Amino acid sequence: MSVSFNLSSLNGTVHFDESYINYEFNWKQFPTAFATLPWIYMIPSFLVICEIFNVYINSNRKKPEPGKNQHVFLIISLSQFTCFALFFSDFWMTRLPSTGIFTSYCATIPPNHWLKCILFAALYFNYLAMSFPFLLPVIRLIIVTFPKRHVIINTILIRYGVPLILLFPICFTFYLIPALGVCKQRASPYPFGAIWIYYINSAFGVTPLRFEIINTWVLFQLRNSFFHLYNLIFWMTLSIIANFLLFYQVGQARSRLIRAQTSGTSKRAHTSITITTLAMITFYVTNGSFLLMYIFYYGTNSYFSYAEIIRPFGNDLQTCVVTWVFYLTHPAFQKKKSMDSNLIFSTSSFRRRVDFSI
Repeated sequence: MSVSFNLSSLNGTVHFDESYINYEFNWKQFPTAFATLPWIYMIPSFLVICEIFNVYINSNRKKPEPGKNQHVFLIISLSQFTCFALFFSDFWMTRLPSTGIFTSYCATIPPNHWLKCILFAALYFNYLAMSFPFLLPVIRLIIVTFPKRHVIINTILIRYGVPLILLFPICFTFYLIPALGVCKQRASPYPFGAIWIYYINSAFGVTPLRFEIINTWVLFQLRNSFFHLYNLIFWMTLSIIANFLLFYQVGQARSRLIRAQTSGTSKRAHTSITITTLAMITFYVTNGSFLLMYIFYYGTNSYFSYAEIIRPFGNDLQTCVVTWVFYLTHPAFQKKKSMDSNLIFSTSSFRRRVDFSI
C-alpha cells in the first residue's frame, strides 16, 4: 500500500525519531496495568452480552412470552456489542500503544493506512454507541401506543432503522478516507514512550484537537471532538424526549383503566428495562463530561488533564453497567421463577400492552 506525505507533517509524531527508535519497553509503568485491568471485567461482560443475544435468537416470534420482546432484546444486544467493539478498537488505538510495547517499532515505519483503519474503527463505533440506545425507548413507545400493531411497526423500524444507524457514523468519519495514521506521544501525565494513534492529511483539514487561545477568543478548527460532542447532545436529547413520551403514555394508560392486571414477570421486565434505559442516558452525561475535559484541558497542566487517564474506564462502565444491570434484573435470566405467574391472562388492553412490550 503506497502512501505519500510531507515530512513536515510528521512534526510531533514518533516516526523516524531516534529517541523513540531506541526506546525500550518498560512493563512496570502504570499504562501497562491500565491496559491489562479492563480484560478482567470486560470478558465476563462480553459473555453476558452473548447470553442476552441468545435470548433474542431463541425467542418465540409467533407467540412472544411475557417480558421477552424480540425487538427489545435485539436493540440491547446491538447496543452492547457496539460498546464492546468500541472498547476493543479503543484498546488498540490508545491503551495498548500507551504501554510502549509498539513504540520502537512504530518509530521505524512511515505513516500508513493500516494505522488509520484502527483509528477509523474507534471513531466509527464511538458514534454508533451513541445511536443505538435511542431505539430502545422508541420501540417501547410504539408498543404502548400501538398494542395491536406494534410487531409490524417495530419490524419495519428495525429493518430500515438499523442499517441507517450503521451508515450514520460515515457522515462524520468520511474525512479519514485520504488520511494516514501516525503514532504520537501522549501528553502528561503519560510517561515518555506512551503513544497513541492519530492521523494526518485528512480531508478538509479536520483534526481531532487543535485550537488557539487569542486574547479571550477561542478559534477552533473543524475537528472530530466537536462532531462527537454535538452528536452526543443530539442523541441524548432524542432519548430523553422518547423516554418522556413513553412514561407519559404509560401513565395515561394506567389512569384510564380501573384495574390493570399484569403478571409479576411483566412488571419486573418493565422495571428492568426502564433502569437499563436510564443507565444508558446517564452515560451520555458522563461521556460528555469527559469529552469536554479532553477538549479544553488535554495537554495542559490542569488537574483536569488527568481525566484522560480514566476516560476509557468511563466507556467501560457503559459496557459493563448497562449489561449487568439488565442481566441481573430481567426475569428472562432468573432461573427461579414461578411458571404459574406467566400463565395468568388478562383481557384488558393494558395487560396486552405490558406483557408483550417489555
